[in-house]
Amino acid sequence: MSIEKNARASVNEQLVLGEKIFLSLLDQNSESLSQGARILAIDYGFRQAIASNDDETMLSALNNQQKRLGANISVFYTSTKFYTTADDHQLISGEKIYGDVKFAVKTLVDNAQESGNFKSVAIFNNEPYQLVAVPVKAPLTIGWVIMGFKVDNILAKKLHKLSNLEVTFVSKANHANWSLTASTLTGSSTNNIMTQPSNLINTKTMNREIDIDGISFGSRYVSILNSPNQVLYAVLQRSIDEATAPYKNLQLTLLILTIFGAFIFAISIHYVSKFITKPITDLVQVAKSLEKGNYEVSISTDRKDELGELSRSFSSMSEAISTREKSISRLAYFDELTHLPNRTSFMLKLNKALEEAEVTKQQLTIFILNLNRFKQINNILGHDAGDEILRVVAQKIKATAREQDFVARIAGVQFAMILSDTTSEFGLSLAEDLSKSFESPILISMQSVDVSASIGIATYPKHAKNEAQLLTRAEMAMHAAKASRVGTTVFDKSYDLNSSTNLSMASELKNAIAGNQLIMYVQPKIDIASSKLTSLEALVRWKHPEKGFIFPDQFIPFAEQTGYIQLISQWMLNEAARYSQIWNTMNLHYPIAVNISTRDLIDQELPEKINAIFKTYHIDDSSLSLEITESSIMDDPVRALATLDKLSSMNIKLSIDDFGTGYSSLAYLKRLPVNELKIDKSFILKMEQDESDKKIVQSTIDLGHNLGLKVVAEGIENQIVWDLLRKMGCDSGQGYYMSKPMPANDFASWISLWDSSSIYKETRLSNDE
Repeated sequence: MSIEKNARASVNEQLVLGEKIFLSLLDQNSESLSQGARILAIDYGFRQAIASNDDETMLSALNNQQKRLGANISVFYTSTKFYTTADDHQLISGEKIYGDVKFAVKTLVDNAQESGNFKSVAIFNNEPYQLVAVPVKAPLTIGWVIMGFKVDNILAKKLHKLSNLEVTFVSKANHANWSLTASTLTGSSTNNIMTQPSNLINTKTMNREIDIDGISFGSRYVSILNSPNQVLYAVLQRSIDEATAPYKNLQLTLLILTIFGAFIFAISIHYVSKFITKPITDLVQVAKSLEKGNYEVSISTDRKDELGELSRSFSSMSEAISTREKSISRLAYFDELTHLPNRTSFMLKLNKALEEAEVTKQQLTIFILNLNRFKQINNILGHDAGDEILRVVAQKIKATAREQDFVARIAGVQFAMILSDTTSEFGLSLAEDLSKSFESPILISMQSVDVSASIGIATYPKHAKNEAQLLTRAEMAMHAAKASRVGTTVFDKSYDLNSSTNLSMASELKNAIAGNQLIMYVQPKIDIASSKLTSLEALVRWKHPEKGFIFPDQFIPFAEQTGYIQLISQWMLNEAARYSQIWNTMNLHYPIAVNISTRDLIDQELPEKINAIFKTYHIDDSSLSLEITESSIMDDPVRALATLDKLSSMNIKLSIDDFGTGYSSLAYLKRLPVNELKIDKSFILKMEQDESDKKIVQSTIDLGHNLGLKVVAEGIENQIVWDLLRKMGCDSGQGYYMSKPMPANDFASWISLWDSSSIYKETRLSNDE
């Protein structure tokens, strides 16, 4: 009876352990689904397809990501749209089933918004699914991506492999009969399980013994889903007969020893006590340690009998369980590629660190680091090279971090760091050191690859009071750093598009575009050799009816984040064309350069829009030119180059603005159909005192001329710089020395005065000499 009792206790312990392994496996599946859904949710093309109502592209991306994850169902859901794909087309063929899917998805999204629970289990067509939801933000939530795995034989076999238990899933939906979903048992064995739920399953009787084909099984019913209309249990089972078999052999051995050793019992009692009782006691202690979750215990023995074999079996079992636990923990909490903690570990650590910071009244800073243009690197060099780059980046981050800092990979190309007892100022200094480490190219497969990163910083309690808000605001700062291309940025409330100030700014900016509050200014570009006016650059100003003039630095970054920048660009192109038409009637034929943004550059319809403007205002293709930053080209080189080629074929002059501040390579630069380089004013302003800036400017002028391009210098503010540029052979310049930006209405008056200006006379005189 004792052996039977111990065997059953051992079976129950295995069943309890199996439940823990099963729940860990469900969490692992949820994390895998969540990571895959997040990758899709932040994909730029997918969000563009949503924004442009491109259902075909959106469904294709949804279906492709489903296949990559091996998921059985994927859904995109908004308050007005519902799209779903599934491996089993019957799932969505019936109206009632489709309605069940939609109801489950809506319930999951509602729960996610209200309680932060982004995962659930639901039953469709008598088949259960494990679901997760991830919001799609641009940057506000515009919809939800839902991914799901079917709770089927694949999951049952995986759990069987990890726990060595038999696994069966039974479910009931809408008060129907119990249904068998999946099982590692075969044949009629499952019928005995199906007779149990209606009579025995409840929260108080989780463990049962069931006879299946004459074999007694210890069974544990694990509740996965328990709602009024849907119930799902995982039935974990272990054969008691198999568990007691070693004990029965031992029992027989003990019986024989008892019969033949009765007459020497008194003499050998001490020996027997040491030889038999102690090993069994040790085994019981091992079993208790296993029950408490200590899987590192083992029994060392040189015995060759059954007790020795049993001891070795216990040791092997504890080692196997320990290995499985470590494997499950590694999969659940660590990234396999970089060996860094994953997002789950990061959130647990952040929560604990915030609790400690609250108690100790210390500050806490976090970084969010996102790699720039990694998609293009991956497409060009391949996924193996991309994986190697991620490993090198992980090493760079760990090398920069202090010993007490916590580093994790929380998404595909996104890393995070927790710095306890640290201010945002110190965090900024450390982040800048990290950013500098990316200045050296990474050598991959004998190729030198330039990799850059955008880092966002947020601090508790200065910027946020809880982990979700702190993480969100660090991500906002990261997106601001990426948009402004400064590398590292500390969170500012202006980055929060949901704040009352920015919501007001959004409304006011939209009204400004529609209500003619924008004003076009122009700044002349002067030929340095002759001092003659060659062209104009168009600049935008906003005259608010109450706040007065709002300068571009205050609203252009916000317009880029919200997408209003394309409306501003379209307004500027029309306004420049309108003035060009007016000035042509005054015999003032000067090209006007208009700046266009990254969003404009990847708009494949931009050439057609500009052509329509030419026709509307009856001006030729030389009347307008376009200025683009090199960094905007590199955000999406393939689409940008396609747009530039179309514009160049229309004989529209193209200029690279702020040259020298971006990341473009010379190999890529020579492929661009541009006509002009504009040297950024940061190199011009100090060139009279800084020899390095002077060398950079001279090299850039020589480079532009060697590529057959005109070179323009921005930021000329005095005669010394003007003379230096003339000696260097710079073609044109603009700056306060010649003229500040002026309202376009004042240009006609300004040009009549320019020919008599001192700059013009001095340059003309020196040329004559």
